Amino acid sequence: MAESDKKSRIDVGCKVLAEYVTDDYSLQLQTCASDMECRAGITVHNLEKSPSPADIMSFLRRNNITSSVDLEQVAIFCTEAAQGNNPQDIILARGSEPEPGEDGWFELLVSTGKDVSEWEEDEFGRVNFKDVQNFSNVEIGEHIGNIYPPTPGVPGKTITGDLITPLSGKAANVIAGAGVRLSDDGKQAFAIRSGRAVFDNNMISIAEEFIVDGDVDLRVGHITFNGFVDIKGDVLDDFNITATKGIKVSGAVGACKIQCDGPVTIGTMTGKGVGKIVCKGALRANYLNQVTVECWNNIDVAHEVRNSILKATGSIHIETGQISGGEAIALEGIEAKAVGARSGIRTQLTSGVYFPENDRLKYLRTRVKSVAEQAKRISEALKSLNKKPRPDNRPALREAIELRIGILTQRHVNLEEEREELNEELINFSAGEHPTARARINVLAKLMEGSVLHLGETSEEIKMERSGPMSIVENTQDGGLRFLSHSPLAAVLKEPEDDADE
Repeated sequence: MAESDKKSRIDVGCKVLAEYVTDDYSLQLQTCASDMECRAGITVHNLEKSPSPADIMSFLRRNNITSSVDLEQVAIFCTEAAQGNNPQDIILARGSEPEPGEDGWFELLVSTGKDVSEWEEDEFGRVNFKDVQNFSNVEIGEHIGNIYPPTPGVPGKTITGDLITPLSGKAANVIAGAGVRLSDDGKQAFAIRSGRAVFDNNMISIAEEFIVDGDVDLRVGHITFNGFVDIKGDVLDDFNITATKGIKVSGAVGACKIQCDGPVTIGTMTGKGVGKIVCKGALRANYLNQVTVECWNNIDVAHEVRNSILKATGSIHIETGQISGGEAIALEGIEAKAVGARSGIRTQLTSGVYFPENDRLKYLRTRVKSVAEQAKRISEALKSLNKKPRPDNRPALREAIELRIGILTQRHVNLEEEREELNEELINFSAGEHPTARARINVLAKLMEGSVLHLGETSEEIKMERSGPMSIVENTQDGGLRFLSHSPLAAVLKEPEDDADE
């Protein structure tokens, strides 16, 4: 039996890999799809001598096709050939396509606020709809993200086992913006300033501002932010704002809690007796009504303060307005256009006092009295319980009385220990040195009857309305107050013998 082995190449998508022609059959092998497939066709002349699977495998091996052979397809091909069906274009071997690598990606470890808020229930199943803030507060040095490199992909193979290089994934195009640094290996992102994370157009940055274009309401909820908060509208009742670098409210603030490590600027605030501002920086406002303020800097109110409590470690200025009702305490002086009210509302002004020390001293004195009262009531209760006979025939009652005596005795011991600590702190209490202290009150227009002024060791209620401008200080020689010609708070006043009282 003669056999010819012919190989020819043609460029028509599939090309002839080999031909095997005998007296019994004619077999042709083709490679297609860029050597990814081996197709076979056969014409059998003698069915009794059609090729076996082993023959086909031998022909494939001659052409370096081994690992990619589809044995099931070979078996089908040989069966069809032996039945005289002369199968054509049958795939006997198939290569594997390369798998491209995965692109690099950025994993953000903090929330940017773009996610939808999920309501959280407390242990009683209640939901606070004001807690809707969904961005994370970022601290300096915090690990905020990971950058994952692309993978190289999986190589493919042709039918002859040649490797096909895959496409590698694309690197994550992450840019470190303001407030962010990348690690030396480029795989981690860290915050270098506090604020909130912003990821936009492949740039990760830390924003130091949180801007609300409208009102703070149920849509916004309470705000807690490590940066500067800028509210373009109003802050409705019962919505609290806490910030580290500053707060600005263009509109009105209701009965809220405002707390800031920096300056605070607001339009107006009506606190309804529960509104409070605590700030480490200066406070500026147009109008305050029924608000408590604790400020570790200066307080400047443009127009009026009504029925409020103002405390400042700097000065208090209401140059074009009035303080009526409530209390004002400042270390570096108080100045207002008018003080008090003709309606007789009590207005107290204290200057030259560092309010944190003053508040602590008041607390100690109040707490000592409270502890003493509690200890006295417990002693009386213990005396009464100890007089009661213990009924031997009622063990449950006897045990209850003894238990109550034990609880009250321990409570009395705790109170006595606390009283000793408080008394010791009171005995050792002393005001610190405050070089900027200025016991002076400036009134530019009217000082109303009924106003109470505290300057140095002097406290005096104004019995008759006075007209300004004037500067009021303590008369350290003769007692009482001195009403002098107006001078700026920062000015040095003359000694009493150099300037007669008006």
